[in-house]
Amino acid sequence: MVEYLVVGAGPAGLQMGRFLHQAGRDYVILEAEPGPASFFRRFPRHRVLATDDNSLFEGVPFARYSKRAFPGADDLVRYLEDFARPLNIRYNTRVTHADQYEARHVILATGQKPHVPGIPGIEHAETYASASTDPTEYAGKRVLIVGRGHSAFETADHIAATARLTHTVGRTVQRIVKDGNGFVATIDGSGELRYDKVVVCTGFRRDTSLDVPHAHVVTGDSIKAIRHAARALHRTLEAEHHGVPWPHRKMRNRPDSLAATVAVRARQIPEGLADVVVPQGGHALIYDEMPTTERNGFVVTRTQVRHYRRNELIAVECRLYRKPLERFFSQQLAVPCIS
Repeated sequence: MVEYLVVGAGPAGLQMGRFLHQAGRDYVILEAEPGPASFFRRFPRHRVLATDDNSLFEGVPFARYSKRAFPGADDLVRYLEDFARPLNIRYNTRVTHADQYEARHVILATGQKPHVPGIPGIEHAETYASASTDPTEYAGKRVLIVGRGHSAFETADHIAATARLTHTVGRTVQRIVKDGNGFVATIDGSGELRYDKVVVCTGFRRDTSLDVPHAHVVTGDSIKAIRHAARALHRTLEAEHHGVPWPHRKMRNRPDSLAATVAVRARQIPEGLADVVVPQGGHALIYDEMPTTERNGFVVTRTQVRHYRRNELIAVECRLYRKPLERFFSQQLAVPCIS
């Protein structure tokens, strides 16, 4: 019996583990593979990351491992291995259902797996996970790449120098038919086109196989999103189960001060989270990066400011610049706010 059971030792699980470890909580991380970061040992296939923003909170900066704008995936694996060393992790331990072990709180950090869309005939194609990474395999061939995300353009760039033609298509592929040694793809707006190879690079989707209503989930499309989502979940758990107040700061409760702060912060708030500004007389309390389910005071996201009074939405401002925000706060501060 543990207080916190974390499933998965990828970036999300390791980040949650670090927060729990530093808070002195009773926790364990279970990982099916013999080491952490199993996803990044395999992906991206061509071993180059799309961004250099790969640091987790409460660890050394990733820049110590690589200063390249597009670092190697193996650098990230080394970084996550070092990040994992002080944590309580059980490797080679596969979890088949969320209630397999006794825990008061289950946190699913199971990461993502390749997504294959339901296009008729897609089973005849190779996938991003299975296709060869040797450019000579595509020499002189016409190649259709299904997808328009990072994995698709990564693959197209890797084979462009040897392939006769690379055609990258998104959701307009309607059907794929195997025809001898080649393929005939029906593409909306282009008709039927013939290719020598078809590679499906349609990205990844979160592994939902362990999902249950009572489990918490940490996920994100990037390590930046993951680290912020993990911190928000940890702060929520600390407040709900251990009486630790959500971190906050004070500022003057004036339209000009609020507008200046919100105009800067709105560009920095991660997707799915919000800053919450609660006026309290002559000052205001600012709670950074709370879940967007919060319905109290001014809720600031990347795209708008919503003003709530007793959980009722009373005003919205989408122009997140100082002058419009100053006018908005001038109007709204005349309205009694919940404190």
